[in-house]
Amino acid sequence: MPYEESAVVDLVEVATEADGHPPFSGHKLESIGRGRTRTGAWSDERVVSVVGVAAFHQSDRHWTVEIAVSPEHRGRHMEEIAIRLATDLVPDGAAHTIWAFRTDQIEAARRLGYIQIRAVVRMAGPMPEQISGTAPGVTIGAMVSSDIGGIVAVNNRAFLDHPEQGAMTEEGFASLADHPWFSPDGVLVAKAGEHVAGFCITKREGGRIGEIVVIAVDPARQHSGIGRDLMQAGIGVLRKGRAQTLTLWVDASNDAAIRLYASLGLTEDFRTREFALS
Repeated sequence: MPYEESAVVDLVEVATEADGHPPFSGHKLESIGRGRTRTGAWSDERVVSVVGVAAFHQSDRHWTVEIAVSPEHRGRHMEEIAIRLATDLVPDGAAHTIWAFRTDQIEAARRLGYIQIRAVVRMAGPMPEQISGTAPGVTIGAMVSSDIGGIVAVNNRAFLDHPEQGAMTEEGFASLADHPWFSPDGVLVAKAGEHVAGFCITKREGGRIGEIVVIAVDPARQHSGIGRDLMQAGIGVLRKGRAQTLTLWVDASNDAAIRLYASLGLTEDFRTREFALS
């Protein structure tokens, strides 16, 4: 159905208040406003009760779908209807997955033949103290424009098989840099000589919350301490911006990264799951 953006915003606000977390990822929320997704809204003749968002991932050429259902309309059958409506936004025959974190939505997806293929967790905690130190032969500093090609190359080697982060282009990085929260000073680059060995992108979410958006090390230089040093440099930038809480997202299967973040005092505070048709 045709919809006004304000109706989507209203449903997102109501669902967020009910669940303690937005129904859509930050990427989807930003993409809706920029017209970079397929978005559908369905009403019960009074208010919008279901919103679906579908976005295409170039890296592995599949669509991802997220769904918001008004709390007053939730129930066994409505959850299934909402999934069917939202997945109809995907072009016929195209591969797709859906993301869900609410129990009734997860159960509805399973009843419709979807199986869980992945989970992503958000970890959060008080901003850790910064520990100085840099791996031998490596310098870390704020990004300059000539670093972008190296950042993209390291990203694609580090996230070769990652469904969202892989296959970055310089145009894609420029699109990231176009977000209101982005600042070159918040991107830390580790260099070995003139070559980019890793990078860390930080974000101030508002208030006193800071986020490590992406951290990556060239696979040829892993286990060298560069990742630890980039993490500490990112913490330093966020502390300088007076952030008091640190958040980040990590695949639930990445045990090594989770152990590192736990050692900094972070704990899991949210989990969302990705489902594909069996």
